[in-house]
Amino acid sequence: MESKKEETLFESEIKTLDKIYLDMLEAIENIPTGQDYEVMRLYVDNLYGLLNRTVSNVKDVKNGLLKDRKLILETWNPPA
Repeated sequence: MESKKEETLFESEIKTLDKIYLDMLEAIENIPTGQDYEVMRLYVDNLYGLLNRTVSNVKDVKNGLLKDRKLILETWNPPA
């Protein structure tokens, strides 16, 4: 008797997490190197926006995972 294994694909969650990852990498790469106050202020303002967007996206991923909760309850016990 073959047991049919279900693969759980989290396509939308992975896409959202990839977007978060790319936004964070972009923010890290664009750190201003000079001593210009105005450039640093704009960077920090953009960083706050990025953090707010990240929190919102993570919350959406969490809610999506909780809503479509498909628990895999089977275990694999190898023969002794």
